[in-house]
Amino acid sequence: MRYKKEEITALEKIYNATIALLTEKSYTSINNSQIIKKANISRSTFYIYFKNKDQIISTICDDTFNHIFNHKLTKEKHHDFSKENPDELKHIITHSFYHFLEDRDLVLTILNSGASSIFLNQLRKRLKPLVLSLIEKKIIGNNNVPIEMKTHQYVNGYTALLQYYLRHNSDSKPEVISEYYFTLCK
Repeated sequence: MRYKKEEITALEKIYNATIALLTEKSYTSINNSQIIKKANISRSTFYIYFKNKDQIISTICDDTFNHIFNHKLTKEKHHDFSKENPDELKHIITHSFYHFLEDRDLVLTILNSGASSIFLNQLRKRLKPLVLSLIEKKIIGNNNVPIEMKTHQYVNGYTALLQYYLRHNSDSKPEVISEYYFTLCK
């Protein structure tokens, strides 16, 4: 969807206000009125875009995940996966760790605010098809465990590893964390 310049400004104000409020207080103590006031927008402008704060977090997650889990990767400032074999899929996991590390403050703000269930549920939904593809291509989970169990375990393993990586200021590069993930998923 394409937005007019003033629409992007309103959306950015809403996003920025929401994130700023999440750094000050818990997610459950924030309401739409506080976001509207912090964003310095009208109530009607807010409701053009969102019904509630959950939708804001969902949209922030979607914007982040749309790029991270894109199978057609381009060269970027800190990494280049554009030449990777698109059928191999392992590079998408590494790419994801790069972006989550770059967006560490934003992700930790969401995870620590009480909005973690929204973030993690959306992340799990995005990961599931990728993990299923990795299993089907026998990149991970080449064992006799039922596919539903493997998928559940590998998706949740990723989310746990990601949270550990971001919360513990790991000096490890995303390639190393990615290798840890694949080692855990053998």
